[in-house]
Amino acid sequence: MNTRRLTTTGVALVAALALGLTGCATERDADAPAGSAGSTGAAPASSAPADARAELGAAAQKLNQQSVKMQLQSSVLNGSGMMDPATRTGDMTMKMGAEGTFRVLMLGDDAYLKITGMTGMPKKWLHMDATKLGKSGQLNLMPEGDPGGAKQMIDSVVDVEKTGPGSYSGVLDYTRTKPDDKAVQALGDKAKAVPFTARVDDQGRLVEIAIDTQVLHESLGTMVTTYSDFGAPVKVQKPPASDTQEAPQELIESMGS
Repeated sequence: MNTRRLTTTGVALVAALALGLTGCATERDADAPAGSAGSTGAAPASSAPADARAELGAAAQKLNQQSVKMQLQSSVLNGSGMMDPATRTGDMTMKMGAEGTFRVLMLGDDAYLKITGMTGMPKKWLHMDATKLGKSGQLNLMPEGDPGGAKQMIDSVVDVEKTGPGSYSGVLDYTRTKPDDKAVQALGDKAKAVPFTARVDDQGRLVEIAIDTQVLHESLGTMVTTYSDFGAPVKVQKPPASDTQEAPQELIESMGS
């Protein structure tokens, strides 16, 4: 097994998901200081208009209330899948170009990762205890207490305005909610002003968020995540034991925040 390459790619995968998917962002430890983004206290001070922030927050919060289909499109990562916050189950497939295709299954505290199209990688599913994958667990895809990632997104908003019926634009500051995240720390001040636009449907649900990650690196462009098929059943089957092996410790550590 090419553990070094697998670990490096694992870090890139988590970073891309954390920055590109509203519903796949990491969450801070439950013991975070009062007033921090991960606490139960008030959200950080923001210049965002109260009405626009409240409307967008309510729309994003619906991601925590029922199952949803997600699709991500960008210049470096494309993916799709389903997530059910109520049952803590999910199935995501992500294509990272030459780095191969990654499929992630979430079943409660168990996460399974399978990689295809990358030379030297194991052919079996890699099992990980999701509670050991950093502060968020769930391979950073379904944060404890905020499985849809709604609170993370709203706490990251430093500015937002309503640009039309169901349309918003604003700026995200990832350092507000993920100051200890390795990927965010590596970005420095670039992570403090990331433009985004969002759309809400006629039922008040967030259905699209487009994040201009080009400000993080010119090769990234815009990452667009769409949400649909709300309430559809999500069925995830555990891989057979004969087709499963434990993930290397290096990979588990690389997934941590």
